[in-house]
Amino acid sequence: MSTSPLRSGMRAFACVAAIVSLFVACGGGHHLSEYPFASRTLAVLYIAPPAPELLTGYYDLRNSQNPLEAVVRAGADVAREREGRRANARLDSATTRVNIPAVLAQRTLERASRYLGTRPVTDETQADYLMEVRMERFGINAKADEAAYLFTFAEAVLIDRRTGREIWNVNIHGRDRLTPYVESDSRIPGSVITASTLGSVSVADFQEALNQLMNSSSNLITNELRAALRDVRNN
Repeated sequence: MSTSPLRSGMRAFACVAAIVSLFVACGGGHHLSEYPFASRTLAVLYIAPPAPELLTGYYDLRNSQNPLEAVVRAGADVAREREGRRANARLDSATTRVNIPAVLAQRTLERASRYLGTRPVTDETQADYLMEVRMERFGINAKADEAAYLFTFAEAVLIDRRTGREIWNVNIHGRDRLTPYVESDSRIPGSVITASTLGSVSVADFQEALNQLMNSSSNLITNELRAALRDVRNN
């Protein structure tokens, strides 16, 4: 059975570095030291994002001094956008097969409860605290010539359910390479290669990438919470 470019590229890249690149931006201060968490209850709420986005480069014949090269590159960008739209349809299909709220919420609830000392519950009306995880944007970024990426922007907010007060928050940006990284000869526009590899990503590949991206995003949220709690408890 043949191996898809996504799976082979992911295995090779995993040998030298983590596949998912995650970036963090914390809010302006927190109130973790003001609340008792031991023996209290915590629930996680997931707020679904809008439809997945497709980000592709645009083409402009005026940007090149060589008319022939400009036409070739414009055609390559059109091909990339066409394959990107087809891939986006497969991503839509994959999102219906992956229980994103369950993957992200359950893992976040388990680890956040462990660090806070709270008891995890699924009924938000019975929780003392709520962790609201809001997925702001997510989709395919096919702008770069060297590879296409699956991306997500999310925010997590810890709330006192009874008062609605925000206790702690974090913003994350996750990026998972979707196609193998390539370096293109200048005679062959990289967007041609990106379009070709993007066209080979199956629905099953998207499912795998979505699960990995949700797990990594959850890990980042809870790692940041753990670091904030450590600072509070060590002072």
